[in-house]
Amino acid sequence: MRKRVLQLLVILFIGVNFLLVYLDKDEKVERTAYINEWTKSFDADLADKLYTPGVLASANEEQLYFDKNLGSFKDFLIGEGEAVSTGTPLYTYEVHNYYESEAELLNERERIEEEASAIEQAIMEMERYQIPSSTTTVPNSFILTEEELEIEFPESTVDATLIKEQFIVDKEKELAQKNAELTSVENQLTELQTTGDTITVESPYDGRIKSIATTLEDPIITIESANLHAVGELTESERVRIEQGLPVEIMLTEKEAALTGMVGTVSESPKKLKIEGESIYPFDISFDEAAEVEGLLPGYHADLAITIEEALGATTLFQNVIFTEYVWKMAEGGRLVKQPVETGINMDDMVEITSGIGTGEWIAEEPTRQFREDATFITPLKIASLTKESLKMDWVEGLTTGILSR
Repeated sequence: MRKRVLQLLVILFIGVNFLLVYLDKDEKVERTAYINEWTKSFDADLADKLYTPGVLASANEEQLYFDKNLGSFKDFLIGEGEAVSTGTPLYTYEVHNYYESEAELLNERERIEEEASAIEQAIMEMERYQIPSSTTTVPNSFILTEEELEIEFPESTVDATLIKEQFIVDKEKELAQKNAELTSVENQLTELQTTGDTITVESPYDGRIKSIATTLEDPIITIESANLHAVGELTESERVRIEQGLPVEIMLTEKEAALTGMVGTVSESPKKLKIEGESIYPFDISFDEAAEVEGLLPGYHADLAITIEEALGATTLFQNVIFTEYVWKMAEGGRLVKQPVETGINMDDMVEITSGIGTGEWIAEEPTRQFREDATFITPLKIASLTKESLKMDWVEGLTTGILSR
């Protein structure tokens, strides 16, 4: 009998307390949450990357043509697959009319000399141009009168300097190509004047012979550029996320080599227009100048990682402690608070926190059923994780944080 009364009293005590808590709309009854797992926000470098396969290819192809009105074709001096450089003899032919051929070569030489002179002038004008320290008060455009070209500079002095330097680099490449063409024409003119009827056509480009038309159908020779780039394809959903200039990591499948570059051109038109099925958009990647491409060949396959967005040193949490738009944070006074947060990049199971908490704050992890707003929490002391180094810390501060009193 006595035992039964005791049981009834215990049940009554629990029931009354439960009822008080249930009816406590003004939250006058103190709530306690038992939290046994915490995690700490940390700094991390996060990136949103798109992964897609790719393949190496020649950056461009140059096609050479033979005008049958100039003369009779004699011989090819190279074969398919052979590497050529500027000035490599490609083929020979006999002219029909010496004087017409000589006059045409002289005119060609004059035209190339004028074009080379215009490029040299453009380089000199750009080199003399001083970028204003503040482009907000000075016109930020540069006009080349010889080429009737106007270049708009951005407001940033750094960006304007980069554009100026890139312009000079591009023009110097054009000038080198023109000089190579001029040398080739002068060699043809010298040979014609020496033999009286024969001209040897030289390669104006560096690269590899991709194809030769032995039937003399144009183009009779196609030269693949020695410069390589990577090409790939994007789906519709991927195309809207990719733009020119994004950094790319190129991991070669067989060579176990990694290169870096950036997205070059991204096609605005799909390979084929289809009513059914997803459209596919080609794109290419140019390698950084420091990339080691020696020994690489067109056709090598690669895995491409395009960095769409990145955050370096970002405040980070693991996904499992984030509840849509908030986390449960350890607050002063041993309280558990529901803290709204804004998120950014997701990488693996890590999430960037852009606002709401900072690095080094403690966030409740388990058990979720114990999470209550502004509740006093208790947490177990994990003796097994204590070290001599941790005991040297301010144990009073640590104890105050871990074992909370009212």
